[in-house]
Amino acid sequence: MPARRPSPAALLVALVVALLAPVGVVMATGLAQGGAGDDGEVETADGRDPDGQRVTDPDAPITVGAGPSMTGTAPSATVPPSTAPATTAPPAPATTAQPTTTAPPPPSTDAPPPPTTAPPPPPPPPAAVDQVVALANDARAAAGCGPLRVDARITAAAQAHSDDMAANGYFSHDSLDGRSFVDRLRAAGYPSPGGENIAQGQRTAQSVHQAWMNSSGHRANILNCGFTTIGVGLNQTAWTWTQDFGY
Repeated sequence: MPARRPSPAALLVALVVALLAPVGVVMATGLAQGGAGDDGEVETADGRDPDGQRVTDPDAPITVGAGPSMTGTAPSATVPPSTAPATTAPPAPATTAQPTTTAPPPPSTDAPPPPTTAPPPPPPPPAAVDQVVALANDARAAAGCGPLRVDARITAAAQAHSDDMAANGYFSHDSLDGRSFVDRLRAAGYPSPGGENIAQGQRTAQSVHQAWMNSSGHRANILNCGFTTIGVGLNQTAWTWTQDFGY
């Protein structure tokens, strides 16, 4: 019986199978170019090439997928890339040795400076009438006379006469009503009037005292060693002075 020749269809199938067989072998070995990168190099997960030869240093870092670098000996099994989300440990709370306190703000430069203790002011100079009394006693002491004592009654009479002369515009030992210094001192309660000096226009105790000392009659009253009391009045509106003495 003659051999049966294969049909054309069978021959076509056999030809296709023969052509496709090498492509399947290449795909089965996993040696396709360009699978690991643009330079065509490939590396297995355990660091060995397809022929079983280690191509990396066992202590070199091995990159697994696209994850972070890890240092150490490569595992023998394939390590799949981790799919767990990356977590960041919360930072430890900061602590200090002592509790913090808020420092007070610095003082403003616009603020006024703190008060300082100023030295007490010097005492005011003695009143002009007191200076006149002191100058008269100095002159009396130089002349060998005892000091004069201030009498409030004589002082009141002298002040009243200085005010009366300033208010009524006159300058005299006698008041406008005709009273003398004797009448005025006795009216003030002093029983033994001794003498009177008056002046007008001098603005200091020194100037009025010097004017009286330059006049013989007034000087005689100041240096009368029989006088024991004194009183001085001054009206600064018209600068009228009255100096009365008593025994």
